[in-house]
Amino acid sequence: MAIALDGLTQPFSSLTEDDARILLTKTWGMYSIDVRRLETERDDTFRARTLDGVVTLKVAHPGDRIDVIELQTAALEHAAEADPGIPLQRVVPALDGSTLVTTRYRIARVLTWLDGALLHDMPQNRKVLGEAGTVLGRLNRALRDFDHPAADRELAWDIARLAELRPHAIGPLMQEALDRFDAEVAPVLPDLPHQIVHNDFHPANVLVDARRGTTVTGVLDFGDVVRTARVCDLAVALAYLVPDAPPPWPGVRAFREGFESIVPLDDEERAVLPMLIAGRTLMRTVINRAMNPDAEDELVDFYERNSRKLASLLAIGPSAL
Repeated sequence: MAIALDGLTQPFSSLTEDDARILLTKTWGMYSIDVRRLETERDDTFRARTLDGVVTLKVAHPGDRIDVIELQTAALEHAAEADPGIPLQRVVPALDGSTLVTTRYRIARVLTWLDGALLHDMPQNRKVLGEAGTVLGRLNRALRDFDHPAADRELAWDIARLAELRPHAIGPLMQEALDRFDAEVAPVLPDLPHQIVHNDFHPANVLVDARRGTTVTGVLDFGDVVRTARVCDLAVALAYLVPDAPPPWPGVRAFREGFESIVPLDDEERAVLPMLIAGRTLMRTVINRAMNPDAEDELVDFYERNSRKLASLLAIGPSAL
């Protein structure tokens, strides 16, 4: 079965900054001094400076199911309660006490604002990557006993569904990766520990202190939360840290060690970790191509770097990580 990718790119009519200002005033009782749109992949997100402080307004894509948005919000609230030390946004209820509000057939919510610079834009040294790995481990642990009926959803970004991308894969390297995933990972994946995970812990979703860049100050975006093998949570993060060069990869090792200081993996999870990282790397190439069909020329360098990463991952064993 092939997974559908067209739903990732459905166009919609965006809200304006004035629309956001009015919504915050009428529904949350917040009077805005300044409202700025933030660049996002699928929804409308705004940073609003109000008389009550700075908040984030998120208005979901009209095609997003309400039960999935409830899953994302519930996972965020559960993790914050289970481990209050994880730097997470908090949900701000509307005037009527609701955490989710329907506007123009779309779901809106307000979250607290977290200060910091994106890890993506800062030097990624071993110290900060080790701390980031520890934070993901804590988040993974915090969600261990969380459950929600929408968690078993079909999600294109779930590595466990990699085989469904085969019709979209191009070139012998991708086909080799898919063949090896089918042979080495797919048979054992169902027996590995499963839980609901964040599933999108990459450097553009992690905030660090803007001055020194060594302390994690925020974890963003629960939009890809899903129930899957718990080791996939780590594999997703490492897929963004693997350089397009052969190992050693000290930053990758520092992150993995930080994660395992909180959530030790078993031998079976460690054995499939390189191929899971390869799977996420392949996914990034295929799905980004599907989401940006008119920008293929601009993405050539991205494809080439991911191909080098994929080749390196197919050539290593767990000890390299």
